[in-house]
Formats: sequence, C-alpha cells, structure tokens
Amino acid sequence: MLKIDRMQFPNKYPVPNWIKLLVIALVLMGIFIHNCIQDQQERDIRISDVSISDYSAAHVEVSYKLQNLARVDHDVWLLLKVYDDKDEELGSVLFLVSIRAGLTQPRIKVVDKLARPLAENEKPAKASIRIYKRKVLS
Repeated sequence: MLKIDRMQFPNKYPVPNWIKLLVIALVLMGIFIHNCIQDQQERDIRISDVSISDYSAAHVEVSYKLQNLARVDHDVWLLLKVYDDKDEELGSVLFLVSIRAGLTQPRIKVVDKLARPLAENEKPAKASIRIYKRKVLS
C-alpha cells in the first residue's frame, strides 16, 4: 500500500514582531501629522464679519468674510450654526469651501434646513462659523 505524506496546509507564517511595531509607529506618526495639519489650517484661515443678512420662516442667510493667510490654496470644512434669542440652535450646516492663497472673500451661506420653523415675529439672534476639525481617536 502506498503511503503519501501530506504537506501541512495551510502553512502559517507568523508576522514578525518588528513589522507589528513598525505599523504601530507609522499609525501614531500619521495621527500626529494629521493633527499638525489641522492646527496649521486653523492658523492660516481667518473668519470675520459673521452676520445674518436675510431670513424667513424656512431659511437663514448668513454672510461672512473668509481670509487665507497662507501661500497655498486651501479646502476647508466649515461648520455654521444659527441660534435664536434663547441660545437654542435653529440649524447647522457643514460645508466645504475652497479659497485661494492670500485672498479675502466675502461669502454667503444659506441654512435651509432648520430644526424648527421660525415663529411669527421671531428672528435668529446670532450665527457662528468655525473651522471643523476632524477628530481622530475621540
């Protein structure tokens, strides 16, 4: 009778510990670089003159000035929030803005999805715009 020795299948090749350590170090370095880029972007972009220019029961129009102090173009995520006179949030919107290097631009953004419609003779009290920082490990 024939006797056949079979190969062990599947062969298991363990990942060396130095590769695991290298991957962990690269992930931590990537998180550090991401946070540095977010902080630099916050220093380069200035938002000023935020005001409510027009409103109705279903929408609020907010005007603002955006200034890029850097020498490179930026794509920035901005978070706009609109509040009533009791400091309750009426609506918010997250949007992407591209701004060229060294440029100051007046802009307008419309918040058309409010949490609740404005009552009669009610007006939005204030609006705030800030740079949205993506969070890693939070």
